[in-house]
Amino acid sequence: MKLFKIFLAICMTAGLTLSMTGCSWDFNNPTASEYDVQIVGDSVFDLSGDIQKTLKTLSGKMYKDRSVSGAKIAAIQSQLNTALGRTTLKTVIADGGANDILQGSMDCDSDPLTAGCLGTIDYIADKMEAMLESMYQKSPDDCVWLGYYHVKGSEIEKNEAIDYCYSDIYPGIFGSTNMSAYLVDPRANIQPSHIKSDDIHPTLQGSQILANMVWNVMVAENMYR
Repeated sequence: MKLFKIFLAICMTAGLTLSMTGCSWDFNNPTASEYDVQIVGDSVFDLSGDIQKTLKTLSGKMYKDRSVSGAKIAAIQSQLNTALGRTTLKTVIADGGANDILQGSMDCDSDPLTAGCLGTIDYIADKMEAMLESMYQKSPDDCVWLGYYHVKGSEIEKNEAIDYCYSDIYPGIFGSTNMSAYLVDPRANIQPSHIKSDDIHPTLQGSQILANMVWNVMVAENMYR
């Protein structure tokens, strides 16, 4: 039991970065009242649970949340596969890919980006396309994909990789999908003050901003919510 408590303490020191030590953990999995809207992703959703809570305030429902802190894109794809088992699933809220960069062996801090980092980003893009295609083939009508904001401090060099995704990767993914998939770009909305001292995760205010951006897309596109 003592070893388990030590392990848990190590895992809880950070969300995205926690799995750099091989940890992944579902920190927030409240009882859902709405299973036809499901969340898949990583610690941006899971670590504090504040995005879930804000969406509940906005919608009056607690969406089923399958996100896990530390999840890489392949694990998020598995979360989606589980969600797709619900034949009445209508809307998916998703994010993913940051942990592949943060935990990966390829250096995404260099300027310009290394070939290895670009290869990792291409891998993430392939997984994202596969996820959207699997949604199109099954029940969901809509997807809101929450892109990443600029990080700060010790992680600031990752912003070049984040910007590259928006300029060179996302347009091809979201421009070619056959389903109603909408990318949310929070880079202009999330400021350093909206990010915790770990330089990665959103504060309560940051989470509220992100949740409202997701919600605004759901309302504007008349998604089931």
